Amino acid sequence: MHFRITCGANKESGVGEVVDELSGPTRKHFVPRDYGSGLPRLGVVLMCRDPALNFNRRVRFSKKDQTLYMDVMLHLPEMIPLPHEERRGIIIDRLEQEIPEILNKYDFDNFDRSRFNSDLHEWFTTHAA
Repeated sequence: MHFRITCGANKESGVGEVVDELSGPTRKHFVPRDYGSGLPRLGVVLMCRDPALNFNRRVRFSKKDQTLYMDVMLHLPEMIPLPHEERRGIIIDRLEQEIPEILNKYDFDNFDRSRFNSDLHEWFTTHAA
């Protein structure tokens, strides 16, 4: 499965540094895994902007490239003062919680959801943490 994590975040949030640490290793971990042809690609955008801008969460499945795109919303005023490790922990927790919640809203034929969720949990609790 192709699994990409990126961000749309203010620099002072520190989210970009966490994405730099997580994105490559997460992608390498999931590329050799096959969960079926129903969902071969997952794209996650960590959104951390000023709440006054009223960004809405986007979730969209592209049939053309068979990719589920989703935003994980982070609160900029909360993230700015945090030390890096605490910020990283919050991001990992949110990814582990929100990705399965969003996946459960879709009915993908030929997708091993339970194995993916198990691998996701194992990755974020043992390797990425």
